[in-house]
Amino acid sequence: MQSKEPSSFNHLAHDLNNILTRILNSVELLKLKISNYDDVSPLLSSIENGTYMAAEIIEDVISETTQKAIRKKRINVNSLLTDLINTIKVQAKEKITFNLKLEQNIGLVEARYSDLYRVFMNLIANAAEAINEKGAITITTSKTESPGKKSADPKLFDAESFIQIKVIDNGAGIDQSVMPYIFDENFSTKNRKRNSGFGLSIVKKIIEEWSGSLKVSSEKGKGTEFTVTFPVVHYKSEEKSSNQKTILVAEDEDTLRQLLAELLESYNYTVITFSNGESVINFLRNNPLPDLFIIDQNMPDVDGLTCVKKIKEIDKNIPIILATGSRGDEYQQSDTTNLVNKVLNKPYNFEDMLSAVRSLIFD
Repeated sequence: MQSKEPSSFNHLAHDLNNILTRILNSVELLKLKISNYDDVSPLLSSIENGTYMAAEIIEDVISETTQKAIRKKRINVNSLLTDLINTIKVQAKEKITFNLKLEQNIGLVEARYSDLYRVFMNLIANAAEAINEKGAITITTSKTESPGKKSADPKLFDAESFIQIKVIDNGAGIDQSVMPYIFDENFSTKNRKRNSGFGLSIVKKIIEEWSGSLKVSSEKGKGTEFTVTFPVVHYKSEEKSSNQKTILVAEDEDTLRQLLAELLESYNYTVITFSNGESVINFLRNNPLPDLFIIDQNMPDVDGLTCVKKIKEIDKNIPIILATGSRGDEYQQSDTTNLVNKVLNKPYNFEDMLSAVRSLIFD
């Protein structure tokens, strides 16, 4: 018999993920509002990275207890790399010049944040160690149509589009005699006398677990280039006017509700907010339907799913996003999954939320 998540774990995860979502949304708003972003970006990046890591630690503990599979998240690789460089360049600024060349609007990758963070941290650490005195590390991202491994789920990935990330250094390079072995277990390009982390074999394994690929080219004395390729999560990226589009947000956590509303308003959406499902249902009796609903699963009086069912009685085609803070929420039951267009697990990446909103409103 499949083990069930204890109610204590369910409530704990829900409360903690609400707090972490509040932190992430606060950071997102700070990025939009502060004028001295370059001065404080390392601090914001540290907060953001720590929050994502904390969320995945919570999920790991619950997964071990309940035997449930780890969930994937949609990740903006450009943001992850920017945050990572902002975090590490403070320590390496005496030795390394970092050049970020990031193509915009390249889409999202589905993986675990901590996995990708560790992969690129390791590749950048390898590059830094290959530079003897002073040098440069260039990190580029681009969208490519190059062939790759197709996902088994055609609805999830656009099989012809990929994100390509290059980590390039002008360091010592890798001797051609050892190139055939660099992805072997126990091989490391790092100085064994230092804390070498995990090797390239594990980096490659993690990348391939998320349907990606890893390649390397190097010339002794001229540097090394690692190329990571991931399939792009299919989503609508075209910019369309948000004017006149109305979103109804139902969230019982006051600060989180206000933060989400302000973020959506910063993209020119009109936002109506409520703290419980009963208020949503009362509003719908006497007012026109909004263009999209964002409904929290756990709300007092009338919970999220009951609220969703009432909305669907009025208009079965209206798009709905269900936000959930716990793996034990009822949305996983087969009789409710078809009621919503998208489920976002807290703490969600706001860019993922924005992508889902655009896709559902302008579909």
